[in-house]
Amino acid sequence: MFATDEVERVKENVIRQRGEKIRKAWDAWREFIQRFPFRERPDAIESLTPEDVYNPGSKEGFLYYLEHKLKHFGFIFVPGDAPWWSARDNLDMFKRLLRKAVDDGTPLWEKIDAEWESLRGWGGDKHYAKKVIFCYYPQEIIPVFKTEHLEHFVERLGLSDDLDIRARNLFQRSYEDLSTGQKYELLNGLLAEFKARSVNLRDLDNALFAFMLYEKYPPPEPITQPTQPRIPKPTSMARMLFSPVNELGVVALFAMYHRELGFPYILKIGSEFPDAVVIDKNGGVKKVEFELLASNFIAHNHDPDECDYIVCWENDLAEGEDERARELVRKVIALKERLGQIEE
Repeated sequence: MFATDEVERVKENVIRQRGEKIRKAWDAWREFIQRFPFRERPDAIESLTPEDVYNPGSKEGFLYYLEHKLKHFGFIFVPGDAPWWSARDNLDMFKRLLRKAVDDGTPLWEKIDAEWESLRGWGGDKHYAKKVIFCYYPQEIIPVFKTEHLEHFVERLGLSDDLDIRARNLFQRSYEDLSTGQKYELLNGLLAEFKARSVNLRDLDNALFAFMLYEKYPPPEPITQPTQPRIPKPTSMARMLFSPVNELGVVALFAMYHRELGFPYILKIGSEFPDAVVIDKNGGVKKVEFELLASNFIAHNHDPDECDYIVCWENDLAEGEDERARELVRKVIALKERLGQIEE
């Protein structure tokens, strides 16, 4: 639990680090709501065009706001832009889901449990759906979109003892039998109640409160790092004799093979994160971070929200590891594997 003096200390730290970014995010949110006023005017959903939903290169589309301009209202991981193309290409389904998402008469859990999985990449823990709903209900929802993280925060705040009782009262089921949406409504409600009861927190922006939770109680994300020095080994690639042993070697390989990897143009390579800006085969502008090993991205404490791809020599993030690793692995382009296929 937060002690009173600790609440103030963490709050001041988060406001100092994130306050200006959240302020700008609210400015962007007001633009978003003016452009897409679907809760106030659900009939406007019908006029959505594919370009309104997603238009590569444009910064005015619905999903561009969701991923980039409103990024400080809760992180969502987007592997490339395939989920956005799916929403654009299945416009009628996306509109039906939007209508349900902004319907004040539909419970939160039903909005999340709607058929979002009919759009490629929108299923699973429904992170994208949760972000869409949050954007229309920012005063009611705490922007933490991973169920595991919500469970972690609820436990650390001492709110998890009666989860089963609350689940049965709300949904006539045990907690473990709840759907994704039902768990989200229950856990989000517990956090919102805790915030409302706390004199020092009740007037705090929900996004800042979420940052406070992440700062005070960071979810456990252990990543095992290699301890042995890397020794260069001969490769079968015609353009490089030995495998890279550092990040610069990965940069060199990418520069040699960027067209074969699906990036016709390199706009910039620099020394600050993210390392490069490129154009993909669909004409989209993408940000790339270079690493020798994919896990170094986590070790260097980079923000996944600021990067579209992790180009590395070897992918040492396993699908079965922690949540962050499972998300990052979808961004990884492992040259050891990909270039071997290209050379063949």
